[in-house]
Amino acid sequence: MLAIRAPGAVRTMMLSFRRGDYIIEELRALLKREGVDAALITSGIGSLDICALHTITNTGLPPEERYWTLEGPIEVGSLQGSVSGGEPHIHVVVHDVAADQVHVGHLEAGSRCCFRLEMGLIVLEGVRTRRVKDPVTELVDIVPVEEPDVRPG
Repeated sequence: MLAIRAPGAVRTMMLSFRRGDYIIEELRALLKREGVDAALITSGIGSLDICALHTITNTGLPPEERYWTLEGPIEVGSLQGSVSGGEPHIHVVVHDVAADQVHVGHLEAGSRCCFRLEMGLIVLEGVRTRRVKDPVTELVDIVPVEEPDVRPG
């Protein structure tokens, strides 16, 4: 296990997405505008009318994934994740109301707010991270970005 400590303060935000907002796209724009590199997405509730998802389909290596999209009234029961290198990674539990089915997976770009979607964000000030894919296992890890050691000559 790797633990990444936040040496500075944290900044908290409560986000409220409006009807027609694309969740991942709007969040990416906010993160860029605010200069956020690392954060915790602590909670999320609301509704979607388009929900793009992906999930794993095997337990062996390399991981295999399935992508699908739901459309119609979709209730978000749970949403959480992280931000690394300024890029959000979000997991959701959603209810497809029309089909009366529950889906779990990674929220993808193209997911759109139906009425409202609220999200909690804790920004880790002073932390810089990135996601790195292991070339052998193809698993992705969050690792700290090492700052160059700059010392006077």
